[in-house]
Amino acid sequence: MNQEGTRPAAPEIDPPAAADENPQPEYKIGIFRDWCKSCGICAAFCPRQCLSLDDQGNPVVADAARCTGCRWCELHCPDFAICVKEVAPREADAEVKE
Repeated sequence: MNQEGTRPAAPEIDPPAAADENPQPEYKIGIFRDWCKSCGICAAFCPRQCLSLDDQGNPVVADAARCTGCRWCELHCPDFAICVKEVAPREADAEVKE
């Protein structure tokens, strides 16, 4: 409090940058079914739960929008059956419009 017994005004804070100015990259997760033995390592250890297992135990992309591109699944897949690729901004816009 200042001498007059009131609180000083809060400092002005710049508003956060618009989402369009610095968009987060998007990623596409590809699963090569012929190579996959359905071990479940990818789904079990995905830090963002982007992958899950279907009723037969095969991995499926549950939520690609959550993917940060860490490539943990790609690096730890014993069969090299997963590929994570960054989607170019134009491709991401086209997918959203479809």
